[in-house]
Amino acid sequence: MMRVGLSGVIATAIDVGALVFLVEALSSHVTLAAFFAATLGGIANFLINKYWAFDDEAPLEIRQITLYAMVSVVTAAFVAVAVHILAVLIGLPYLLAKAIAAALVFLCWTYPAQSRLVFPSAGAAAPEPEPAEPYSDLELVIE
Repeated sequence: MMRVGLSGVIATAIDVGALVFLVEALSSHVTLAAFFAATLGGIANFLINKYWAFDDEAPLEIRQITLYAMVSVVTAAFVAVAVHILAVLIGLPYLLAKAIAAALVFLCWTYPAQSRLVFPSAGAAAPEPEPAEPYSDLELVIE
């Protein structure tokens, strides 16, 4: 989860940079800008997650790309809705709204969906050890 979190930080930097550019330089509406910026961050996140965070050495598959795209679109929609609520309706600064939205969506949706749907073999790579039987290391001594 730490690598996924770090890849998320990198992708978020790309996402926030795009958000600021779209809002400040192009005067885009914050809700639309949040959606497009999250999508761009999602593309970066896929590449970092696949090859580093989840150490997925399998060739790119259309199934995996499709699942990731679906997770990313839902993520972008959740972020856009949360940013809209926090920035437009409540009136928080849009970057603060973005930070809150990104953290909530990551914890509640993105990480669980990626680890279970997109990169499920990452969890299967290291099987859990079988529990030892109680007292298996003790010798039974009968006198």
